[in-house]
Amino acid sequence: MQLTVNGQEHPLIPIQTFREKWALPDNFTLSAFEPKDWAVGSMDRAGQSLLKMKQAVIDAVPAQMSWSALPVTAGQITEFFRQQLTLINQDIGLQDIEVDFAAAGFGDVLQTVIYELLRLKQVCHRDITQIRHEFDFSAVYQRWLDDSVRVSAVIFPYSHAGRQFTLRTINNAYGRVGLEVQTPNGLEYVVDSSLACPAANYMRDLSRDIAAALLRALPY
Repeated sequence: MQLTVNGQEHPLIPIQTFREKWALPDNFTLSAFEPKDWAVGSMDRAGQSLLKMKQAVIDAVPAQMSWSALPVTAGQITEFFRQQLTLINQDIGLQDIEVDFAAAGFGDVLQTVIYELLRLKQVCHRDITQIRHEFDFSAVYQRWLDDSVRVSAVIFPYSHAGRQFTLRTINNAYGRVGLEVQTPNGLEYVVDSSLACPAANYMRDLSRDIAAALLRALPY
């Protein structure tokens, strides 16, 4: 697994591997430095509601559309997503600001998808068959996720067995995902999925299916 920070790729080391490498205790975790507030929304009770919402948002994509309608349609789908999430939020328990954040992130992904589709329209000379062949959602999504990566300015000192470390948390659009650790031998990047956002896979899959629906709707 790779992490892009300021345009440079770094390998991510699983936290268990990092602990073994430096003989660190099991309580060396991301949550030990920035604990998660667990008094937040939960997807545990919203499984069926989320599945129905996903299908409703996909169904909101027109069966046919013009290239010029793409930007407007993306905005409409994003607003529909917000409305649907608000409707089922009684099962999830998000704060209003968290609903806004989810909708904004979803909208950002759609804008990234549309930018790539418009780029391919020019590169492929409007050949929709070639556009569909060239469009790579996974790459588009990963670029968007990489662009959201931030390393916190807050530094945590840590010492163990006479060795000194300094740490900063790594965040992306879905929250805290790991640690940047200055070790006695240099910088290392550590992934810790213990605080992973439970909605990350859902949002990725929804965005992928919306992108596929948009591709199907565009004219030959």
